[in-house]
Amino acid sequence: MFFYSTPHILQKISPTVLQWKVETQVKEIFLTFDDGPVAGVTHEVLNVLDQYQAKATFFCNGKQALENPQIIEKIKQSGHCLGNHTYGHIDGWRSSVKDYLEDVKRCEDVFCSSLFRPPFGRITCRQARLLSRQYHIVMWSLMTYDFHPEIKPEQSLKIMKRKASPGSIILMHDSGKAGDKVIGILTGILEYFSLAGFTFSSLEKVFPKKA
Repeated sequence: MFFYSTPHILQKISPTVLQWKVETQVKEIFLTFDDGPVAGVTHEVLNVLDQYQAKATFFCNGKQALENPQIIEKIKQSGHCLGNHTYGHIDGWRSSVKDYLEDVKRCEDVFCSSLFRPPFGRITCRQARLLSRQYHIVMWSLMTYDFHPEIKPEQSLKIMKRKASPGSIILMHDSGKAGDKVIGILTGILEYFSLAGFTFSSLEKVFPKKA
């Protein structure tokens, strides 16, 4: 079973500091990309975003960022923003608080951001509480499943068109697993919602830097 929309029950039982959607009546959607940067894929994503004058947020792994500094610079120069996605893409449910916070800090040493998203969406209440002092912890309201071999781009796009609304945070991946699929889904989202009068902004706009 694929949950394209985050179930409300999951949102209710999750730590209260997690942000699942932006509360707004403005026709604005927030595109996010996890697990990059990856040469080729991230460049292609940036090219498509540029064609539609859309801004996005890239939740990068510190290890990937360290290996691809020129792509990180390109993301920033293009007016997008970065988010911390841990250094080694570790699972919060399988990590001690100490190990988890150290991995987040290791990513922070590569690039600075006030935004954080836990890999796999897995984070404990204590991890979340401690990290919320420094970060806005941003989850998602819609998942494209661009990485999943059983999901076709047109299937995912159809659901995004039906479910996305003002303030939706859409999760995609600029990773090797997503490959060409993310480009097809992204292009379809941008084309459809641009014609419907929506704009696309980075999360930095609504979650200002924490002191």
